[in-house]
Amino acid sequence: MNFSWKNLEDHVRNLAELRWKKPCVAEHINGVDFDGVIRVDADEIILLEITKERNLEKVRNDISKIQSVKLKYAGDGIVCKGFIILEENPTSYMREVGVQNKIKVCSVKEFASEFYSFEAYNNTRINYPFGSAVDSETGNNDKRQYIEVKYQDIDSHKSFNYQKIARELIDGKNIVLIGDYGTGKSRCVREIYKFLSAEIKTASAYPLAINLKDHWSSANAVGIIAEHLGNLGLTTSIDNTIQLLNSGNLILLLDGFDEIGTQVHDSRIEDRKSIRKKAVSGVRDLISKSKRGVLITGRSHFFDSNEEMIDSLGLANRQDNTLVLAVPDSFSSDEAQKYLIALGVQTSIPNWLPKKPLIFQILIELSNLNLSDILNHKDFTEYKFWTSFILAVCKRESLGVKETISATTISHILHTLAEKTRFSKEFLGRLSPSDIDLVYASVVGSVPDENGRQLLSRMCMLGRIDPSSPDRQFVDVSILDILRASSFINDINNMKDPGNLQWKHSLRTLGLLHAANMIMDNDLIQQCFIYIKKFSDTKNTYCLGELISILSIINKDDIDIETLVLNHSYVPILNLAENKTISNLTIQNTEIGTLLLNNTSITDKNHLMIKDCIISTVSGISDQKGFPSWIQECDTISFDVINNATRIKESTLRASQKLFLSIIQKIFFQSGVGRDEKTLKRGGYGQQYDAKLIDSILKILIREGMIEKDERNGVLYRPVRKHTMRMEKIRAELTLSDDPIWKMISEL
Repeated sequence: MNFSWKNLEDHVRNLAELRWKKPCVAEHINGVDFDGVIRVDADEIILLEITKERNLEKVRNDISKIQSVKLKYAGDGIVCKGFIILEENPTSYMREVGVQNKIKVCSVKEFASEFYSFEAYNNTRINYPFGSAVDSETGNNDKRQYIEVKYQDIDSHKSFNYQKIARELIDGKNIVLIGDYGTGKSRCVREIYKFLSAEIKTASAYPLAINLKDHWSSANAVGIIAEHLGNLGLTTSIDNTIQLLNSGNLILLLDGFDEIGTQVHDSRIEDRKSIRKKAVSGVRDLISKSKRGVLITGRSHFFDSNEEMIDSLGLANRQDNTLVLAVPDSFSSDEAQKYLIALGVQTSIPNWLPKKPLIFQILIELSNLNLSDILNHKDFTEYKFWTSFILAVCKRESLGVKETISATTISHILHTLAEKTRFSKEFLGRLSPSDIDLVYASVVGSVPDENGRQLLSRMCMLGRIDPSSPDRQFVDVSILDILRASSFINDINNMKDPGNLQWKHSLRTLGLLHAANMIMDNDLIQQCFIYIKKFSDTKNTYCLGELISILSIINKDDIDIETLVLNHSYVPILNLAENKTISNLTIQNTEIGTLLLNNTSITDKNHLMIKDCIISTVSGISDQKGFPSWIQECDTISFDVINNATRIKESTLRASQKLFLSIIQKIFFQSGVGRDEKTLKRGGYGQQYDAKLIDSILKILIREGMIEKDERNGVLYRPVRKHTMRMEKIRAELTLSDDPIWKMISEL
């Protein structure tokens, strides 16, 4: 896209100011108008003529203008240097005419490169990996075809493609792109970088694409940029790049804010926020210095909330100019089909197949026979898919070494490596060659021979982290979660000691469900209880917390732990909803990911106590007041709120409960001294008007002394204010409430 005339002039003047570090302004000299004049000092003046025209006559006219002023000032001992700057490359004859008159005739790109060579940067950067978007075999850039996906604004729910994101950056927007591992954030950054590289003229700014994982130690903007350019072998560009940042001529693309600090557990909420904020201090400084659009990517759950994320990244004062976009967790069916076709596979996609790019890439690396078997099997569930998928991969790897190493042995190697990543700083692990060799030796009984080396060098589940490092990582979070889950359940079955080193990474939802299925399929519930009892004093308390989590989601209502105090642990999900009961368990000083309390059946008689814990999300109650007596002194980050109109409408509450909540909302919590009868008889929270139910609810409230009926001027229902807190408590507890009025209403 070409410059507008004004943009062209502004861009060139801006570059001139950076180059000579003096103001560049249009000026009338000796009866001649110049597009740009820089007075370097008392003895030197720079004259610029800027033109969109590319013809010899125009160049000659501009040369004449510059020459007339050069001659005038020469008599005063002042040197004038002239530049004629064309939007496109001048012809060789135009350049020659300029040389004859000691005036430089050049393109905008050439003029810019004398201060900052974007061409040199781009030639190196485009071939350097973009975050995790790398070929798993070589560690180089992933060169597979990019399949366009839609990114959604979390507030307005508007859709963005990468081109629209790039245009927003050109317009000065700050954009935070959040998404899970393997969802294509880094690939999106690469596509945006390529788009902006072609739009420098339009933007009057250069893109700078930085992998934040390379800059753990950098606490400020200068350090990050210097390290970034040093990694590319462009250290001579550091000073001028900093000037571009300060002058507003850089659009920053910062990939992976979650990769410059470790996730924090076992501390209070405010402490965790402080640690994370310090971890991203260099990024915050870089963003604060930017005067143009900034794109920054990462996993949203690195922070406890979007508010913390925005504050920690230094965007709190720019919220009006900031968008938060979410990357879809997986392809849509259409996108997935296009992706498979792009990879050369003409097969329809079954519903159970996880539609993630990395899963598809690994499927392609399987033999055609295995791929066909997996994709066309009619009876697979997701659990069976993952079991078969891992087995198919191991068979494929075994065939690759002519079955000198069995599929079972390869499966054991992968599971052991996955178990080892539990202790890594990085979620996907960082396995050195010696780590991998030691695991191989522990499984096979000898160091890798020629076949072993061949196997370890080509395992499709392990990928290079970057071209410069021999270290490997698992290529997909779902695969790793399944392997960790299988390994853990095998350890339980074999009564393997969990050891005294604390895990750094627990199972996610997919892994927890897979583990629960394994327990039920293999009838291992009693084995789990024996494991808890045998290793109740382990220092690796995360394994016990994970097992409690798994037991809470298996298809069995009553779980008796037979006395355990779980201390300083992490429980990813604790399902206490509906008829699920867990007895004889104390959880304290522990972090709970998600706590489900919807219609819980647990009472004090179950001897369950949750105390002094951090809970990320609670579902089933609306605030702290709704906690039952067996949950004490816990910090909660967020409630899956149900006391607002939208969530009550969407909830499974009964008609009588919804109408009751609507009535007390209007009488007790809306402004005014009361509500007239007509207002109350309109229904509420999505529940249609039901005269009989509403009359019954009002009668209960009057009979119990909660409200008063005033018939002096029509019919008005007034709240008895001493019961406001009681009504608030019912609203907070909802299905957990044991208030007699809630029970009466629920029985209507």
